[in-house]
Amino acid sequence: MSTVLFLLGFIGFIAGIIFVVKNRKKPLAKRKAWLLTGAGFLLFVLSVALNEPTPKLVFTDDSFETNEKGLAIIKGKTNEQSTITVNGEKVKNNGESFTYKVTLKDDQPQKLTFVASMGSTDKAETIEVKPSKEFIAALNNKVDKEKIVAKAKSALAIAENNPTQKNYDEAATLIASLDREESDLTDRLAIVKENIPIYAAVALAEEKQTKEQVEAATALVKKEVTLNRIALNKRLTLVQQKISEKETQEKLLSDARQAVEKAEQEPTDEHYNQALAKIKELPNGNSELDNRIKSVKQLLTAQKEAAQKAAKQEAEAQKAAEAQAAQEAAQAQAATPESGATVLVTRTGEKYHTRKCGNGDYYSATLEEAQNRGLTPCAKCYP
Repeated sequence: MSTVLFLLGFIGFIAGIIFVVKNRKKPLAKRKAWLLTGAGFLLFVLSVALNEPTPKLVFTDDSFETNEKGLAIIKGKTNEQSTITVNGEKVKNNGESFTYKVTLKDDQPQKLTFVASMGSTDKAETIEVKPSKEFIAALNNKVDKEKIVAKAKSALAIAENNPTQKNYDEAATLIASLDREESDLTDRLAIVKENIPIYAAVALAEEKQTKEQVEAATALVKKEVTLNRIALNKRLTLVQQKISEKETQEKLLSDARQAVEKAEQEPTDEHYNQALAKIKELPNGNSELDNRIKSVKQLLTAQKEAAQKAAKQEAEAQKAAEAQAAQEAAQAQAATPESGATVLVTRTGEKYHTRKCGNGDYYSATLEEAQNRGLTPCAKCYP
């Protein structure tokens, strides 16, 4: 629009001058020529007023490189009236010159867009900031140092969690390799060193599981520099519980063994049952005592079977004896002469007979007389 007005004003102004010169002797035409000249001039002025200036944005280079610390200084020129911004941030300019500082955080190039503004007109330029070789080397060196520091801190944390000589040596080697002394790490490492014998004592108590070792470890854990005291006390409490359980198991085993020995020496049902109950009280059992008590059971079973057999034989013998006695009584009753019967006796014999039975002088006597003399029946005559 302003360009069109400028051309019209310029043409009208020139044409008006020409007409003024040509019509200098004609007042009416000359007046019209001056009106045309004035209108052209007004259009020219109006076009100049409407035409906004174009902002300038020029840099000293297309790209910029950082120094060894990652800093780059971007320099450029613009209009004195221009406003410069980069990524929304206003840049202060000194007349037509301006500078902008940027620091890279890593080894990747960074692109920045600068905008020069005058009124409603903007001009934008994109500049690339590249990391220098020195800066990249510094970054790599920093990363290497950070890795060593991180590794040292990790090893120290492991040593603090479990202060053994091995863990201490690994942490100490890494901390010693650092370029500068880390007082915090050194102080923590010294505490780890003081805790090595404490943790060794706790480990020994866990291995040996004796009251003496637990007491020695407990005394060391009470030191002010002890790391993870709560955890160590829990470990020692667990050891003490194991010792108590062990003593309880040993007492149960001893009682069971004594009960089995008593059952073996005096194999009775009572002793067997007592021993069996003691064995069942053992948390993990005992194969040796199981076998021994089984032998006692077998012995008791054999004894009972033998006793039953002997009782049976005795009962049978008693029954046979009773039968024999009954038979003999019946026979004796059957062989006994009736009252008033006559029997044969001798003057010196101890038996009475039904006939002459052997040598001697036999004579007759009544049964009452023979029995009164104490004579008994002859086995041959009274079978």
